[in-house]
Parts: sequence; C-alpha cells; structure tokens
Amino acid sequence: MRDPETIEEELALFAEAIESGINPFPEPIKETPWAKYAIGWFMIILMISFASRILNRAL
Repeated sequence: MRDPETIEEELALFAEAIESGINPFPEPIKETPWAKYAIGWFMIILMISFASRILNRAL
C-alpha cells in the first residue's frame, strides 16, 4: 500500500479505519520495569558472590 499524497486521502484512510473498527490512534503501551528489576537483582547477586570470594581468600 502506498502512502497518501494529500490530506484528503489520509482523512479517507482514517475514516475507513474507524468504520472498520480499527483505532488509528491507540493508547501507548505502558512500560513495565521488569527488565530493570532483573538486571538490578543480577548485579546484586554478582556483587555478593564477588565479595564472598574475596572474603574467603582473605580470611
């Protein structure tokens, strides 16, 4: 499908989409912070394991 060249063509496409039940302007998807939490916990586990290795060698 080609891009509309005039505003009238674009408005006709919007009207077609609305008539067929398609929302041309959907709500943005809310981001979930799961990736940040996963990376944070991974870094915490790495730091604890690193510190425990150093403490085991030192003591």
